[in-house]
Amino acid sequence: MLGTIKVPTLFLLFGSVGLLLFGSIGYGIYTTVGPSSHKLRDTIQEHARMHELGIAHGHNGHNHNEAEHIH
Repeated sequence: MLGTIKVPTLFLLFGSVGLLLFGSIGYGIYTTVGPSSHKLRDTIQEHARMHELGIAHGHNGHNHNEAEHIH
């Protein structure tokens, strides 16, 4: 009886975790390459562009939290 399941609770736990894991991965792939993927934005590219324009992070002289800002 090598293939029998002796602890059904453990089987259900691992099965649920596996289902959630593969479901999340599948949904991520579907979102990335699926029919609505053209609506996605590249936020890293947008942020880099804001740095090039000098408007990222609100560098307009009104920095209210000077302790976290390194010059």
